[in-house]
Amino acid sequence: MERLPQLDLEIRSLRKRYGSFTAVDGVSLEVGKGQFVCLLGPSGCGKTTTLRCVAGLEEPDDGDILIGGREVTRDPPWQRDIAMMFQDFALFPHMTVAKQVGFGLEMLGKPRADIAKRVAEVLAAFEITQLADRKPTSLSGGQRQRVALARAMITEPRILLLDEPIGALDYSLRETVMIELKQLQQRSGISFIWVTHDQNEAFSLGDHVVVMNHARIEQQGAPEDILQRPRTPFVAGFVQGNNSFFGKVAQADGGMLRIEGAAGSFLVPGGGRAIGSAASFSIRAERMGPAGPQHENRLSVRCVTVEYFGSIRRYILERAGGSVLKLDQFGAEPAWLRTGETAEIGWATADCVLHDAEGAAAPELVAA
Repeated sequence: MERLPQLDLEIRSLRKRYGSFTAVDGVSLEVGKGQFVCLLGPSGCGKTTTLRCVAGLEEPDDGDILIGGREVTRDPPWQRDIAMMFQDFALFPHMTVAKQVGFGLEMLGKPRADIAKRVAEVLAAFEITQLADRKPTSLSGGQRQRVALARAMITEPRILLLDEPIGALDYSLRETVMIELKQLQQRSGISFIWVTHDQNEAFSLGDHVVVMNHARIEQQGAPEDILQRPRTPFVAGFVQGNNSFFGKVAQADGGMLRIEGAAGSFLVPGGGRAIGSAASFSIRAERMGPAGPQHENRLSVRCVTVEYFGSIRRYILERAGGSVLKLDQFGAEPAWLRTGETAEIGWATADCVLHDAEGAAAPELVAA
């Protein structure tokens, strides 16, 4: 029998409470060797608490944590084969860069000659050799970030845990740093677990994205799956570029549902729903356009405003009843709608994504 590859991290039914408040509620997650996993969600959803439990900084009330196949739920952080990088980098103000980077090896009791050799290698790998004798107060944000990463990775941990590590950087520097981090992770083969509330970070960096809400995992999978096929109304509403519709099943025939709600009557692929049951679906903003004969689904709207982002032109549209939705057009194409104008938009039935039945009975809403 072929042996399955060992997981770098396995979380089983993790729970963490603070008094009557449940911060993490039954979270289960598997991280394969060398994966880049992003925990994504709004503030207070449980992503940082999950990370701190994996790090050994919080003790869970229930559940198991395995690293490299070994159960570590009650082990202290230094016995877990992990390293952690915080948003503020937590550099020691009195230490030079070289001392910072070698600190972990000193704590492990490595010989001085080995530490010096390894520090020189890591400084070169992170292109910060010229900073070896400087202290944190004389470094830029990007330089401090590299030093913190070098310090975390010098011990070659199985997993690197990162809690919003580029949140303190200037916006102009973030894209450069993200590219460097992705390349570093791929070269090292170390699994990264990255906590963020920034969707651009999560979908640009992650091989696997975990969307959390109210202490639970709403959906997890490849970035494209999360973006194009949200399973719940929350994920559809949280991820930019989705418009969600709510209603009830009026007809079900041949693998198609007709869903009727305040927004209108729409044909959606799907089945297994009872007539009269609550249902919701979403449609990507870029999948909508001027209504044509090929469109089964149509909606009359008024243009509230137009936003131009270079690569896309975004129309903020209002339908009867006041709900707002968004329509994206390729920015190089000429604008087809101006502020204050009315139009009929449409989209293909096949582009509708039916949400799971659980949670479908949300209030009527159209959001992106």
